[in-house]
Amino acid sequence: MVVNLSSSMVPAGGDVEVEIKIHTRVNISSYVAKQKINVCLALRCGQSFSVDEPILQVGERVTWLVPVWVATPQEGRKTKIGDLLVDAQTGEVLDAGVRCQELKRIANALLHTSIPAD
Repeated sequence: MVVNLSSSMVPAGGDVEVEIKIHTRVNISSYVAKQKINVCLALRCGQSFSVDEPILQVGERVTWLVPVWVATPQEGRKTKIGDLLVDAQTGEVLDAGVRCQELKRIANALLHTSIPAD
């Protein structure tokens, strides 16, 4: 089971109580989760990415789901290519290596197909 809550509904450093009676502490705010993903993308993938507002997921662990978009300096945000997860209690970016390789592969394919031929 997974429950998603928008970041605007979750106070930074606050407790979260979901109707299904799951009670947990959120140590990492949506803002910090977004920063962690931006740093991870810059270090592992490059500069052609942007992120959307994180969504809190409650499942086996509490995580922030951060949507990732490919972006170009000329066109800006272009296409949503996936998501990265941040543990809402520890701040760890989950499966960062594998997921970043996938995101790079998808982004490269999209960017190479959109470059006009001479």
